[in-house]
Amino acid sequence: MFKRSFIPSGVSSIRFLIAPLFVFTFFKGLYSISMILFAFACFTDFMDGYIARKMNSTSNAGAYMDVLADFVLILVCFSAFVLVGWYDPMVLVLIITMFSLFIATSGLETPVYDPVGKYLGAFLMGMVVISLLLPQPSVRQILMISLTLFCLSSILSRLFFFYRNPDN
Repeated sequence: MFKRSFIPSGVSSIRFLIAPLFVFTFFKGLYSISMILFAFACFTDFMDGYIARKMNSTSNAGAYMDVLADFVLILVCFSAFVLVGWYDPMVLVLIITMFSLFIATSGLETPVYDPVGKYLGAFLMGMVVISLLLPQPSVRQILMISLTLFCLSSILSRLFFFYRNPDN
């Protein structure tokens, strides 16, 4: 029997397929195609949640699938950026740390979204777009400083939210 919850998860899974295509086009210098692929990935990020809500098939497993698909896509994009020297490898440390913090404070059943951290994925996706559109080192430096400040704010927000709500 086909479960309705597979549809939004299938849409999320598209991001796993887009990630290597992004890397391939990026390394070939096809930044416009990389941007189109990434824009489509962002569209799937919007659509999976929309479909899940419309079909009344939201689930904790689906929420984790969505977050994991975002994490893999973002990590792959920034890994490509690091390999060509666009960003310092520290960006990968920040991304992995923030994802690990999300998992550690969420528990295994229900994701915990703090008021700041829930926007971190969108911020990182925006960084990918801006990095492709404006590949100047000064722009990337500003983005990296902004990411560092965003991560610090998110860590403080998440810890405050987590300790304030001990049921999580």
